[in-house]
Amino acid sequence: MKIDFKDYIDNYLEERKTFSNISKKTLKAYYSDLINLNQFCSENNYPYPVGITKYISEFQQTLKATTLKRKIVVFKMFYRYLTNENLMDLSLMQKPNFNYYYITPRKLPKIVTPEEINRILKQMYLLQSTSLSPSKRLNLIRDIALIELLIATGIRIGEAHALNIIDYQPKSRLLLIKGKNHKERLIYISPVETNTALTEYLSVRENYQPKSKAIFLNKYGKRLSIYGIENIYYKYRDLANIAPASTPQHLRHTFATELLSNGADIREVQELLGHSSIVTTQIYTAVSTNQKIKVLDTYNLRNKLHPKTSE
Repeated sequence: MKIDFKDYIDNYLEERKTFSNISKKTLKAYYSDLINLNQFCSENNYPYPVGITKYISEFQQTLKATTLKRKIVVFKMFYRYLTNENLMDLSLMQKPNFNYYYITPRKLPKIVTPEEINRILKQMYLLQSTSLSPSKRLNLIRDIALIELLIATGIRIGEAHALNIIDYQPKSRLLLIKGKNHKERLIYISPVETNTALTEYLSVRENYQPKSKAIFLNKYGKRLSIYGIENIYYKYRDLANIAPASTPQHLRHTFATELLSNGADIREVQELLGHSSIVTTQIYTAVSTNQKIKVLDTYNLRNKLHPKTSE
């Protein structure tokens, strides 16, 4: 039984877009995965459950482990959607096999060093003393507030994009973050400089003639896009002569790594980052070295043994 389920794909992704806080990039990847599967099933006259198993079996040797993992997750979610909505008669079909073994390579998160972050900040603040047009000065004030916030809180650029005026409480220095899957968390903005930058920006925000409740606005008074945030970071990254591969996500990695390196509890860091699983947070422990050095200097057996050639 051959089935073209493209309409189901569109409906499913529309539902995900409505009820899950996932990015356009993720939706695009989901759409590509499901359309490829749909084409594979149609060309080979496979019903969907059989097509999943055949597709994964055929391509598991050529796909990267991370890509294979994503596809399996997407196929599994879509299969569950079809089942729950009774969109296909799956009772007489063999269930697809989702139990495939793959090894996902562990990649250490890339960071921006504290020295590099300091260079970015210096570049931005030095521009304040230069001659700028009113519009460029307004953008500089916004940019400083944005970069200061990313550095001080480790929030995702998607979360910065989604911030509204009502989410920031200047007196208490609290910021309400709406994370993935609509999970909310409160973050305390401890640096005085960050709060000062935000306060200064909010005092001139009306000059953008806001058409949105967003904190960060573009020149049209609309919500600053994720791409706009990235471009702002790239601008000052380049001015500070930081490696072109550096992205604003690296600021988040640095935020987490520095907290763990200086003794912060991993559960607290998990909460600050908005991770659902502590396993995601644990990867930053591989990057943080200060605590490891301290532990080894204190407890390494060799440090207690004689003879000591260093004496």
